Amino acid sequence: MHIESGMDYRLALLLHIPLGLQLDLEEVLALLKINPENKWDVLASIRSREARTYLSRNSDWFEVSTRILQLSANQGVTWCHLGQLDYPVEWLALSSKPLIFSYKGEACWKTSPMIAVVGSRTPATQTLLWLQRDLSAFLTKRKAGVVSGGARGVDQWAHRVALDCGLPTICILPSGILNPYPFGCERLWDRIVEGGGCLLSTYSLKETLHKRFFHIRNRWIAGLSEVCFVAEANRRSGSLLTARLAFEESKNVCTLPVFPTSTQGLGNLDIIEQGGVMLRDHRDLITLWDRKLSPALLQRFNAKKEEDSIHGPQTDVSGHPAILSDTVGAHITDPVTNQKTETNYESSAP
Repeated sequence: MHIESGMDYRLALLLHIPLGLQLDLEEVLALLKINPENKWDVLASIRSREARTYLSRNSDWFEVSTRILQLSANQGVTWCHLGQLDYPVEWLALSSKPLIFSYKGEACWKTSPMIAVVGSRTPATQTLLWLQRDLSAFLTKRKAGVVSGGARGVDQWAHRVALDCGLPTICILPSGILNPYPFGCERLWDRIVEGGGCLLSTYSLKETLHKRFFHIRNRWIAGLSEVCFVAEANRRSGSLLTARLAFEESKNVCTLPVFPTSTQGLGNLDIIEQGGVMLRDHRDLITLWDRKLSPALLQRFNAKKEEDSIHGPQTDVSGHPAILSDTVGAHITDPVTNQKTETNYESSAP
């Protein structure tokens, strides 16, 4: 993140966006054209009154940025902003996109196509069985990773399924990268990073959770994949909101059918009624994936794999081969504790 003769002042400035600096897309694009080593040119490019007011009130902004970068380096955190080669291509097409974000782990969105998976915090047993059997089969056959939000329930199960298949998974947090929510899931966070995936946040390093952050990060989850799979959604839920955001961004939304008199998951029926694709098993998901995944996207991942075969992998996304059983036993493994749980398992509230 430092350049040869000193600090990249553009990055130093962009690091203040999570802290309250207001820059619109046009200002950021103009900023990226400035010589990164010239502090005064960088400052002169900032013209909006709100941004200039922020900088005048925070005259130590450069020192703050230096401390942020030092703490990030100590904690293994990387920053990425719009305009860099590592910035996710999928986010470029969003109506609203993150201008800067941090991540801990590998930039696996460059090397593996991702499927977005979200769902209830208290999923039905049948939903968990479907994830363990059919989501596993799909991920293994298409070598896709999972992007989700780390919430208890479906999100954590989806992360775990990807890890068990030896595939990377991205957890987009509704809090700072050094203050991950939900709390008490350190074991899962470590597994995600060790498995070639990453924790990702668009907030300051130690930002605490705020309710409005869920809405924002749900758009980033839906936007990082061509396909958004809503495993189970109750009405008036965050999962249903993610489906709506995915529809808004012209993503392909799919879900599972439930019986109309079911006590939960009725949001799935709403998604199907609004044009979402109904899935029966992993074959339906494979059909949707093969039909909707952009050929250009596949070409990009194939080119990356070819480059790795010549020069060696640029990121560590290796994992053990998935071993799938034809049947699912009477017990399921909890994604956080790694303990066997009876099939009437219900995840605790966040």
